[in-house]
Amino acid sequence: MKKLLSAGTKVELSTTAAVDLTDVATGPYTDISCALTGISTETTEREQLETTSLCETYAKTYVDGLKDQDTASSDAFFSPKSAEGVALTAAATTGDTYILRVTFTDGSTWASLARVQPFGFNASVGDTVKTTINFKLVGEPVTTVV
Repeated sequence: MKKLLSAGTKVELSTTAAVDLTDVATGPYTDISCALTGISTETTEREQLETTSLCETYAKTYVDGLKDQDTASSDAFFSPKSAEGVALTAAATTGDTYILRVTFTDGSTWASLARVQPFGFNASVGDTVKTTINFKLVGEPVTTVV
């Protein structure tokens, strides 16, 4: 298996709100990669709804329910004047849905509709100003393998 390096991975956020992924290939996007130290996604399992009746004698029974929204998150350097800071702050402020697109070093892409969650910052002596950016993913992400 060929391993992909994280260095060089590009993370972009659409500059306008989106309702679907039809513009995933064309954008326009703001490249937020240089503000991020990485990006992680987390998928959720379906909720288990109990369906046990009085007839059961061995174990409880369940059916699959709905999933919670999947998420993505990133630790980031924060500068309110940078292009990345402006784009992320604007997206978090509007509460609209945007396209979050990740392009890996082999050219493959992962994209999802996402809402940028409001965020703060951390300024400590002897360090850079940092933040954590959380994205609530909307719908099912799309992966394109090249």
